[in-house]
Amino acid sequence: MVSIPISIPVSGLTSLASLNQALALHLRQSPLHPGLTVIGQEHQGRLLLLAQHRAPVAQDLAALFKALERLLYTVLSTVPLEDSPWEGQVAIPVRLYLKLKGEDRPYAMHTFTWRLAETAAILFPTAPESAEIETADRPDAPDLDSQDSQDSQDPPATQADQASPGAEVGPDSPAPPTVPPAPSEASVEPPPPDLAEEAPDPDDPDSLALALWGDPREAPPPGMDAPRPKLLDTLSQGLRDYWSYGVVGAMVVTSGLFALALTRPCVVGRCDRLAQAQAHYNQAQETLSFSPSTTDLEAAQVSLQQAIDRLAPIPSWSGAYDAAQVDLQRYRQEGRAVQAILRAQAIAARAADLSQNPPHTVERWVTIHQLWRQAIDQLETVPDTSPAFDYAQKKRSEYRANHSAIGRRVVAEEESEANFNTALQTGLLAQQRMETANSLAGWQLAVKEWQAAIKGLSLIPRGTLIYEQAQAQMRDYQQHLHRATNQSHLETVGTHNYDQAMRAARTASAYEAQGQWSLAVSHWQRAVASAQQIPPETLLSDAGALLLETYEPALRNAQNRLQGAVAIQSLTTTLGTLCSEVGGSCTVREEPNQVRITLATPAANALRQAITPPAANGTFGFTQTLTPQTQSLIEQVTTLSHQINRPVAIYDGQGSFVARYRPDVGGFVRN
Repeated sequence: MVSIPISIPVSGLTSLASLNQALALHLRQSPLHPGLTVIGQEHQGRLLLLAQHRAPVAQDLAALFKALERLLYTVLSTVPLEDSPWEGQVAIPVRLYLKLKGEDRPYAMHTFTWRLAETAAILFPTAPESAEIETADRPDAPDLDSQDSQDSQDPPATQADQASPGAEVGPDSPAPPTVPPAPSEASVEPPPPDLAEEAPDPDDPDSLALALWGDPREAPPPGMDAPRPKLLDTLSQGLRDYWSYGVVGAMVVTSGLFALALTRPCVVGRCDRLAQAQAHYNQAQETLSFSPSTTDLEAAQVSLQQAIDRLAPIPSWSGAYDAAQVDLQRYRQEGRAVQAILRAQAIAARAADLSQNPPHTVERWVTIHQLWRQAIDQLETVPDTSPAFDYAQKKRSEYRANHSAIGRRVVAEEESEANFNTALQTGLLAQQRMETANSLAGWQLAVKEWQAAIKGLSLIPRGTLIYEQAQAQMRDYQQHLHRATNQSHLETVGTHNYDQAMRAARTASAYEAQGQWSLAVSHWQRAVASAQQIPPETLLSDAGALLLETYEPALRNAQNRLQGAVAIQSLTTTLGTLCSEVGGSCTVREEPNQVRITLATPAANALRQAITPPAANGTFGFTQTLTPQTQSLIEQVTTLSHQINRPVAIYDGQGSFVARYRPDVGGFVRN
């Protein structure tokens, strides 16, 4: 069983466009009704015709339908059916609608089946007897006269009759009346319900929906499931069917078909269509050879289509058919190349339009990048045999450059977004470092984080979408970096001075232990100075204040000890001279709580006898006159004691205590 042809998009039916052109041409030459236009469509193997005319409604519907049916037979005898669902078929189911222009619904419908075998009888009415005999004997042939008479007698269609408006006349069932009587308003057949719901725009043929042409769920027309006979089989079957009507009928049919075959292009005589098509093709080649503009490409496309239209109707039984097919293949290939260039230019124009007024988001740059790739892909389909190949290569080079430039834009935007996001994260981390820094290392790390954030923002190039925002963020980060840098510097100074003070204090203590008071004083001074140089509002400023509380008294003590040491040294020299004058040796030694002087025994005894106990007011006297040497010794002892604010104890040569001078009481005591 041969399956019903599957519907294909109308835009792909070149033969259907030719059919509509032929219908319009015949109607202009021989009008059938005032303002009548006919548009054909294909739907599930059926040929659907919409005939529109100005008001009022046609009075003789049967005659108008018969004339339109004859018009279709005339047009189909000259229009090729190549690349259509009806190619090679000898029967085509047809549904015809009548509609007033400006109305939403058709007011009448007629269905019939076009058959190749009946073409001669319809187009050549010179043998009416044989045609009538043949028609009367075949139950599947449309009987327009009987339909007209029956339509004129039947009442208007009822609701039940409208339930199946798409019923067709088939070989196995009588044809029901489909054309209502014209004179009265009640005789106008209402359209199917689906037409009322989805009426097409009568002034826009391209907007006609396939749904307007009938119910897609309708069963295939009767007789279409059987294998379609070829032309010779149809003739043979016809001869067997109509043998009873004599040889005359067969001769009329055969002669009619022969005449139909002879009317096809390039069957008889010279075929000028090849030269005409070649002229159109040459014109297209000339247009495409020199850097064509968009207008030139469109003109070349029109020329190529004209060349194709000249050759497409040539039938397979023409002697020029093979040559025409070779040229057709070449013309169509060139047409596809031109169409590819036009599509590439349209895509490129859209990409260029989207690129205007940058910067854009990454998503938009990606879309533009893809459009340039699509335009390049279109140009790569142009073969090197095309005269437009050089132009396509030039454009492809331009588009590749644009594609690469947009690719760099995409990368720049993606990297800018990544750098910006990384800089923001680094800035947040630097802010946290500043807020929690409790050491010099913490502030130094905060400085490094701010520097890293600023460096990431500096990598964002000018012209990117995020550039201005990155610049504003950078200015804010630089202020934070300045603050962190200053604080880090202060913390560095504070830490350095704190460490210096600690080292100097340790050294001063060591010199004190060695009795080197001069060096001890020097290092205590350094320690105090370093502690004083610790900046305020730093982490070690409080610790530096505590150091000063310890180091300053230590410095004063060391200075006193140094002063005492100097005085003791001076006293030792003086005592040494005095002791030698009194005829005995004497020594001076510093002890933890006092200074000890050891005198020669004679001098010590003289001093012991001469010193009186201190009075209540703290003064003392001598019981006898002292020698000048002893007097000088006493003066030196008292002076030393007051200088170093320490007692001075005097012992004799045997180590016996003589007296002690106390600066706090201002005199000698014997204990």
